[in-house]
Amino acid sequence: MVSEKAVVMPDETPVEIPEEVLSSPSLLFLYYRIEHILGIRARSEALQNLNKYLEKTCGSTFIENPASYEHLLTSREHIFNISKFLTVNETYFFREGEHFELLRELMPQFAELKRPVQICSAAVSTGCEAYSIAMLFDYYIRNGLRIDFTIDAFDVNLEAIEAAKIARYTVNSIRDNAADWRHILDSYLIQDNDDYVISPNIQSKVRFFPHNIMRGLEKQYDLIFFRNSLIYFSTKNRLNVINNLADSLSHNGFLFLGVSETSSVKHPLLLSCFSSNAFYFKKTGGASILPLSEWSLKNIPSQKENIEKLTDTKKTLEKTKENLQTEPSQTLKPAPLSINSDEITGIIKLEEGKQNAENVLDMLNNGNTDSISGSCLAAAVLYYLHIQHFDIANRILAQLEKSNSGVYTKFLRGEYYFMLKQGENSLKYFHEAAAKDKLFWPAFYRIVSLSAEGNRTSYEYKIKKAIESIELSQTGKADGEYNYECFMGGFSPDYFLRILKKKLT
Repeated sequence: MVSEKAVVMPDETPVEIPEEVLSSPSLLFLYYRIEHILGIRARSEALQNLNKYLEKTCGSTFIENPASYEHLLTSREHIFNISKFLTVNETYFFREGEHFELLRELMPQFAELKRPVQICSAAVSTGCEAYSIAMLFDYYIRNGLRIDFTIDAFDVNLEAIEAAKIARYTVNSIRDNAADWRHILDSYLIQDNDDYVISPNIQSKVRFFPHNIMRGLEKQYDLIFFRNSLIYFSTKNRLNVINNLADSLSHNGFLFLGVSETSSVKHPLLLSCFSSNAFYFKKTGGASILPLSEWSLKNIPSQKENIEKLTDTKKTLEKTKENLQTEPSQTLKPAPLSINSDEITGIIKLEEGKQNAENVLDMLNNGNTDSISGSCLAAAVLYYLHIQHFDIANRILAQLEKSNSGVYTKFLRGEYYFMLKQGENSLKYFHEAAAKDKLFWPAFYRIVSLSAEGNRTSYEYKIKKAIESIELSQTGKADGEYNYECFMGGFSPDYFLRILKKKLT
């Protein structure tokens, strides 16, 4: 039985970032960004190939045009396209056959549900796993088992998903270990010259779509396959993935991980079981199991904390709506808006700031701007700059500029011009921001990014000023100040410090 105390996977040996990645600002940026978005620790070779593709797509390098890189890595459509550089599509029919033996054993339990079995094949690659599950179920239905099923199958690699939809495979997809399942394969594979095509009735049972497992699953499943993929994730992101899978399992639902992965996973809602020479997990909800909503880990917000944050946000929005119903004073001049970097960071962390940005835009459209805080406006500007909706960002920024001319507002105006590639205009505002606060290192970093390397003495001076600004800000950060990462895509000062020091050499 699972202990009442939350248990986690054993600590893994820290993975050293390859030297060729550390020595390249572009590759280092990609390493951290991919790890943040997809949870994947990308290999050096994969990052190099991805970087070449991005340079070709952008028409410039990361150093020349970091905003375009950021856009390509945050657009869901582009993420699904570039994932082909990062994932390995090793798959074949009835891979790790012990799981299918186990699935055959569980068929009577699924039949007792008296409804279609909801199945998910996650990280499905080119589809062999999902089709193998569908074949097995359909085979037993043909042989008298009264049961129905649906299968959702997804992968972050769009190219792999499109191949799965075509449902055409080479002989390499049928390995020697499939001999025990040959009688099933022969019933559903249609030979076409040297290829094999999945029969139409099996194709119709599987819905393929691109999806990022880090974003969780949208429904509850009785059975989830997520095999041989955890190895690509860091410890923290493995925990996030397992949480997402556990949350999406129905009560008494089953989770199949890769044969070599099962022993490394422990979770308060997942009971480890063994049958038919295979380990698997069953979701339990007994009183002795610590509820997931109370399960917290260092540096990983618990579900309870997330709910509290969302509740606070809803209360804030309700209070804002109440304020909007009150007639604004006609005699008092509004006080200058204040902006707080900690508040901006908190806003952005909730659904990447989308909810706040949409709320700000809605109030702006309705002419109800008196109750919008400076931090909410600034966070909304950052969000719309991030997704490259420049007209909306400019409109909200203009509203902010009516009541605030401080360092943050100056920087945001510079950032607006920076992303529009208007170097001279952006440099003017970055200099104004830097003059207002010598510890506001994002402005100093942008000044370096826009400076020419021709005059080496002047260029090195600007680099050293940026380094000095970062180091001074970190000295004061112990008191909870100078949290400026929110202005730079959430990346830590250490990341930019490393890039600047590399420039000096």
